[in-house]
Amino acid sequence: MGARYSAGRIVIVSHLGCALAWAMVALSSGHWSGWVLFGAGELVLGVSMGIGNANEMGYKQTITPDHLQGRMNATMRSINRAMIVVGAPLGGVLGDAIGLRTMLWVAAVGFLIVGGTLAGTPYRDARLDPAVGNRLR
Repeated sequence: MGARYSAGRIVIVSHLGCALAWAMVALSSGHWSGWVLFGAGELVLGVSMGIGNANEMGYKQTITPDHLQGRMNATMRSINRAMIVVGAPLGGVLGDAIGLRTMLWVAAVGFLIVGGTLAGTPYRDARLDPAVGNRLR
């Protein structure tokens, strides 16, 4: 998908898909139709994260010189893990304070802001260069 539509656009669409997914989960209920909405939201979330992560990492790897690949990947993983350590407890505390459904809406709005912000930058035209990708094998 990234080769056809550009990795940047796919990452942006994936963030918007994550926003839609969290909104669907926030709208779900204990009724059977709510469970269907919840399941559909989880499906949209999984697909969005799958296409987004692959294209985002592929783009990072194509623009990073070979001799910096290890540093780039280690730095990104460290930042990611640090955000989990900070974000998970913070999300739990905020969820208790303002409500879980409200926190789901906050997540949806957050992904919407990230996707919209990226859409307004040159990142939307970021492409994977197949010639560079072949070099990485």
